[in-house]
Amino acid sequence: MNIILIGFKGCGKTLVGKTIVAKLKREFYDTDSIIESIYVDETKSHLSFREIYKKHGSEYFRNLEKKALKRVEGFESSVISLGGGTLFSDLSAVSAQADKDVYGKFKGHIVIYLHVEPDILYERIIKMGIPAFFDNLNPRQSFDKLYAERLPLYKRLADIVIDNSGDVEETIKNILVELNKKNGWQ
Repeated sequence: MNIILIGFKGCGKTLVGKTIVAKLKREFYDTDSIIESIYVDETKSHLSFREIYKKHGSEYFRNLEKKALKRVEGFESSVISLGGGTLFSDLSAVSAQADKDVYGKFKGHIVIYLHVEPDILYERIIKMGIPAFFDNLNPRQSFDKLYAERLPLYKRLADIVIDNSGDVEETIKNILVELNKKNGWQ
């Protein structure tokens, strides 16, 4: 059984994932890194996942996300961090069929949604620069719209919701407590 970390860009999935694997003695995989690997395989050149998005656009990037998600489907006993939009790669709109397809990918795994209060999350994101998928003229409005669209699916898919607005060690402690409450998570 895998532990799948989901949440918006900047919520701390990679940091939490890398921290928790040492405690759980599992492998860690980040779909953003897998996207970069697939890109290298296909193009024989290297770009970061952010550069791939900027250079090739949303549709190309979403196709790489689908391939990365397909690759992680075969992993076992791992901690897997999904990119903030990975869940939406197959979705043109959040619908009942799309929800069913997404739910099916995670059946039998523990899905943890790392929630961060919107104002804190926005500040974390902007510190790294305005993402390519935000409107440069009104990044906060872009963030608010995307956050409102994604939040319902994150919550529906989550077996566990953990607030990661503060200290990562507290987040890890809370995750371990919640995992211990789950039967058969190991």
